Amino acid sequence: MIGVDIGGTNLLVGIIEDGEVIERLHKPIISRSNFEAVVEQTCDTIYELTGDPVSSVGISVAGSVDSKRGYVLRAQNLDWDDVPLGKAISSQLDCRVVIENDVTAAAWGEFKYGEGADSNSMFAVWIGTGIGGGLILDGNIWRGPLGTAGEFGMGISEYNPCETHRILEAFASRSGLQRLLNNPELDTAAIANGYGNDEDITQAVNSGAQRIGTSIANVITLLSLDKIVLGGGLVEALGEPFIEAIRKQFLRDVFPVHCQKCKLCITKLGPDAGLLGAASLAN
Repeated sequence: MIGVDIGGTNLLVGIIEDGEVIERLHKPIISRSNFEAVVEQTCDTIYELTGDPVSSVGISVAGSVDSKRGYVLRAQNLDWDDVPLGKAISSQLDCRVVIENDVTAAAWGEFKYGEGADSNSMFAVWIGTGIGGGLILDGNIWRGPLGTAGEFGMGISEYNPCETHRILEAFASRSGLQRLLNNPELDTAAIANGYGNDEDITQAVNSGAQRIGTSIANVITLLSLDKIVLGGGLVEALGEPFIEAIRKQFLRDVFPVHCQKCKLCITKLGPDAGLLGAASLAN
């Protein structure tokens, strides 16, 4: 099983056996806005890792996808619009290719092999460069009739209609924190080091955590799920204090009180969740 994760800045390819990544290659994406160049780099990296032809590949992508057609509808950080990723990879590798939104793939990975393995339904929220969501209902991925369910970070988080930045991702992701703190070079390690030590970083992170907690409460109030899995670079770097800030706001806002039973858990699979989920979907 071959899994690929095409993120906003990095490419990860892994060989999977028995629900584990046994080999992997991790590379920065060399030309993000150049679709053909990323396709070429992805195929080259798969060949470099496997050394042999492959029969199927599962690819998770940071963006909205049409998994039936194999198209990426919009990948914000890659600046892609309506590109035929599945067909492009398949034609070069001569194999079956399945593509999926990165957090939906991560949700499926957690559901199959991680924190959701004992659950029937769950929602995954991944917080990193951006913010995404993946929804599993009654043992199946829920994409919705229009195919794009789970775009959690794109929900409105700012009431003022005059604000340019209104979505959750603009306030609580790494890119959102960079904007709020006016520091485009602020990386995950610097945020983690500053959390609890630097007043401005701490305030911005906690404010973002509150917005995330409220947004999760809205999801649980609507769907009455009993498990949320949190992952992504910021979650893994900031750990339990960050999750507790999210949980505290969630408990304050969710309705009814009965829904406070919903568990907020950290990913078991970490950055491998998307690889495992995508590979599983392709086989």
